[in-house]
Amino acid sequence: MDTMRAMVIKMFGEPDVFQEVTTDIPDPLEDEILVKVHAVSFNPADASSRSGKFGKIINLDEPRILGLDVSGTVAAVGMKARKFQKNDRIYAYLDIRRNGSYAEYVTLKEEDADLMPLNLSYAEAAAVPLAALTAIQGVYELGELRENESILINGATGGVGLMAVQLAKLKNAKITAVCSDESKSLLEPFDVDTIIDYKNEDLLEVLNHKVDVFYNLAPLRDDKMRSFFALVKDKGRFVSTLGVPEDIKEENRRIRIISQQAKRGGERLKVISDLLSQEKVKPVVTSTWSFNDIPKVHTLHEEGKLQGKAVIILVETK
Repeated sequence: MDTMRAMVIKMFGEPDVFQEVTTDIPDPLEDEILVKVHAVSFNPADASSRSGKFGKIINLDEPRILGLDVSGTVAAVGMKARKFQKNDRIYAYLDIRRNGSYAEYVTLKEEDADLMPLNLSYAEAAAVPLAALTAIQGVYELGELRENESILINGATGGVGLMAVQLAKLKNAKITAVCSDESKSLLEPFDVDTIIDYKNEDLLEVLNHKVDVFYNLAPLRDDKMRSFFALVKDKGRFVSTLGVPEDIKEENRRIRIISQQAKRGGERLKVISDLLSQEKVKPVVTSTWSFNDIPKVHTLHEEGKLQGKAVIILVETK
């Protein structure tokens, strides 16, 4: 059987739990495709998986391959797979419950993938799926951002935040972006209305207007979260990707408080593909790394030194 390189974990812990191994290339099931991985992007959820924060969702009965985003070429298709052909260029947000893309090959349900937009490189495509699917669900579907409304994006310079800013711009929204002074340069291409440096400014003191949508992408203590509700207009929406305790939801009926969990799917990704093809939104890649750098990327994330969207390149292409 043919083999591949993979970066695995055999236990939860710090980034040094990663081990590079040689393992068998998996065979796709009848409704799956086998993808030769060209690029992978780092997501904070990868670090949560590695450290054990997702608990039983991540099964370590066997060495586990992490990685939720992938771009690459179809190497083989299952007997009942009809959506793609061999050598198609695809990208996808992978199921966290199964082996991921920190490897030279990965299998996935064909329904989770879409053809890569022709105007994207593999690195750019790898930066898109989880971030864009999370952002479009948070801003449009759950946040229900309407034309000319206002939105505050807390954590605006991460992968999801940068995509959320672009989606909000398409609605002509008034955008307040909260980030660090070190990362605010990432927002320059998007001409946001207000930038607040959370390290040196108190959001509750400096924001001089209430917003229709508060999109939270940063960890918050319960008391801090409660205090931010005052920044949302009556009947406004507070959406958080990091969970909202049920008791907090019950306490406040003036606004809608929504906990978001990103959903996969090639049909949802097709909406993103169309926006990318029309250049209405653009992927943001702030750094690129080699396969061997995966532990280093995780370490930089833990140290708070990883800005924007990091992409790991497995196959160099011109």
